[in-house]
Amino acid sequence: MNLFYQPNIQFLIENVSFFISNIAREQFLTPVPKHAHGNESYELHYISSGYGSARIDGNVYKLVPDMLFITGPHVEHEQVPYIDNPMTEYSVFFNIHKDTPGPSCLDPFINTPFWIGQNASNLHTLLKVIFKELQHKHVGYLTEVSALLQQAVIFLVRNYQTPRPGLSSGTHSGNLYESRAFLTDKAFLYEYRDVTLAGLSTYLGLSERQTERFLKDYYGKTFAQKRTDARMSAACIMLKKEEPDLYEIAEKTGYTSVDYFVNAFKKYYNMTPKRYLQIEKGE
Repeated sequence: MNLFYQPNIQFLIENVSFFISNIAREQFLTPVPKHAHGNESYELHYISSGYGSARIDGNVYKLVPDMLFITGPHVEHEQVPYIDNPMTEYSVFFNIHKDTPGPSCLDPFINTPFWIGQNASNLHTLLKVIFKELQHKHVGYLTEVSALLQQAVIFLVRNYQTPRPGLSSGTHSGNLYESRAFLTDKAFLYEYRDVTLAGLSTYLGLSERQTERFLKDYYGKTFAQKRTDARMSAACIMLKKEEPDLYEIAEKTGYTSVDYFVNAFKKYYNMTPKRYLQIEKGE
C-alpha cells in the first residue's frame, strides 16, 4: 500500500534549520520521470525491497534493497523499477537552511549534493516507526516524528562517513554495461507490446547477437523470455482492474487473439487468467 503524508515539521540541529514537507512510501510500477529539486531542497530515497535503476546526473546506478541515496539541489534524477520485482521506496523531502555561519556536524551532508551507497545504520527500522506514528496519530505523534526525523538526519551524516561498497563493484554507470541495462529496462517497461530484438539492438547500439548475449549475461534470460516477462507482468496488472476485458488485454500485450493470450498466460503461470483472478480475490 502506498502512503503519503505532509507533516510540515520544522526543527533545528545546531545552526541548521530543517523543514520536512513530504514523506512517502510507495512501490514503483512505472518509471519516475526525470526531475530535480530547487535551492536548499533535498530528498532522501531508501530502497526497502525490490530492484530498479536510477539515472542521476547522467550516470546510471543499480538500486537494490537497503540502498540509500540523497539528491540535493538541482540534481537531476529518474528511476525505473524492474518489472519482475519492482522496488519499494521510502522518501523524505525537506528544505534546509544554515541560519548562522560557522562549522556544523551537518557540513558533510550540506556540502554533498548527491550521495549513494548501502545503508550503514538502522534507518529502515526508524522509517517504519515514523510511518506507524503518522498512520495512527497517537497523542504527541508529531513531536515523536520530529525527534525520529532528527535521528534519521544524524544517521545520514554517519552514512556519509562510511565507505560505499556498492560503487566499487560496477554499480556506477560510467560503466556502459549498466547504461545499457537502464535503456533495456525502459524499453521493456514502455514498449512490451511492440518491442523487437532488432529494435532493442538499435536502441542499445549493438548487433542482435550482442544484444542476446547482453541479456543472457545481465538478466540470465533471452530476449523472448524478457519480452514474455514484461507482457505477463502488464497483463496481471490489467486483470486486476474492474471487469477486465480479455480482448483488450490481449491486444495491449501484443497477442493476436484471446486464445493466443490465454494459452501464453497458462503456459507462463500454470493457470488461466480466470483462475489467477480467483486466487487474487481469495476465492
